[in-house]
Parts: sequence; C-alpha cells; structure tokens
Amino acid sequence: MKIAVAILEEQVSAHFGQSEGFLLFEKKENEVQALGFLERPEREKGSLPGLLLKEKVSVLLTGGLGEGAVKKLEAGNIEVISGVQGDPEAALKAYVAGELLSTGVPCAGHDHEEGHAHHCRNHQ
Repeated sequence: MKIAVAILEEQVSAHFGQSEGFLLFEKKENEVQALGFLERPEREKGSLPGLLLKEKVSVLLTGGLGEGAVKKLEAGNIEVISGVQGDPEAALKAYVAGELLSTGVPCAGHDHEEGHAHHCRNHQ
C-alpha cells in the first residue's frame, strides 16, 4: 500500500491544494519504507488528485481539502484521512498504528482543492 502525506514547509499541509508535494511511503505488512518526495506540478486546478492516482497511492494524509478533491480521490479508491496536522512522520506512524482517524469533514465554503489562500478550520 502506498501512502502519501501532503507537505507544506516540512509539516503536514493544512490544505491539500496548498501543499508543496507529498512524502511517499510504501507499507508492506509491518514494514514502512520511505519512497521519497513527489513534487507537485505547476498549479493547475484539479491536477493533484490525478497526480496521486498516477502514482497509485492508496491513502492520503492531509489537513483540510475541498469536497471536489475528496470525491475525485475516493472515486480513484484513495482513502482520504483529513484533519491531520504536525509532523509528517508522526502522522504516518499514528496511521500505521491505527491511531489516526479522519475528521471526514471537507473544508467549508468551496468544492475545489486549489486556487485560494485561506486555511481550513475543519481540522483538529
């Protein structure tokens, strides 16, 4: 299973559409291996879900994200864990241990994942 963690300034990105890229990990049984950093392409609306689908990501850990992004990711069978914050590796360890649950709440007030500068308030 491939896990992507949305990153902004070395922390879990508060908003999927504002992330600089994704730390990628491969989980096989009880082992997790770092695969590296996947830099986001030029800001093109709707490009991030497609990027993760192309990379065959199974799980996304992120802060907030719009309903449109959630729908695209889930349609591609990517499990979305939102409401994540702080240190990416701590978030990954918590997810692997079964201790990280999604808030399941998309960012309010929009249905897109990019092109705005607010910070989502729906994360813990």
